[in-house]
Amino acid sequence: MTNQTPTIKINPGRALIFLLLLVVLLVGMSIWGQYLRFIGGWDIHSYWQEFVLDLLNMPFYMDAESNIPTFINSLLLFIPSLLFAGIAVWKFSIHDKFRFHWALLSFLYFMLSIDEVASLHERLIKPMRAIYGAEGIFYFAWIIPGMIAVGIFLIAFLTFFLHLEKKFKMLFFLSLAIYLIGVIGGEMVSGYFATSIGQKNFTYAVVASCEESVEMIGCSLVIYSLLEYIRQFLPEGLLFKPS
Repeated sequence: MTNQTPTIKINPGRALIFLLLLVVLLVGMSIWGQYLRFIGGWDIHSYWQEFVLDLLNMPFYMDAESNIPTFINSLLLFIPSLLFAGIAVWKFSIHDKFRFHWALLSFLYFMLSIDEVASLHERLIKPMRAIYGAEGIFYFAWIIPGMIAVGIFLIAFLTFFLHLEKKFKMLFFLSLAIYLIGVIGGEMVSGYFATSIGQKNFTYAVVASCEESVEMIGCSLVIYSLLEYIRQFLPEGLLFKPS
């Protein structure tokens, strides 16, 4: 009997496909539920029809809080935190120059995961509106300090980004760009529609659902990029099937 080291076999490409299909499913459920809410797919004449409408409405609406998409989004942020932490442990073991950057990225994604559940950033909306009188694309005024935070992050991690190989420069840049488009750019678009037509209508619901989906796609690409990095650079201990 031979002793074999336990391994985890993960295919980064298949993991990405699974996550993207999950996002598509969530967006579809969100938009369908809001369609039934505002436009109506049937007349509610029975308890079961009303039950189905309630089941599809808030639990799956991607712009609502404390529901299924919120949990999935938080999980999509927590997984990178774990992957960054695993890479950081290895980087510390070899005294890599950028080991603290990997550790800090793990912490940042952990805090983003908590924020997704606790909605801490939304508590900045009212004070920011009071200061700037924000309307239009800045209706969700937390994005003002959010953009400042993004600028500080980009400056602080520029050297770290430049030291990566070309493949991972492209992967991490694409992942981060899509994520920020969803988080900051998407909130600007949603803010414009919220100011123009309000938030209680089907058009806004579709815009908000698509905005949240872009954020999730960005997170999925971050996970894929990190799995690819682990597959290529970490010593044997995690083994991956070929992509």
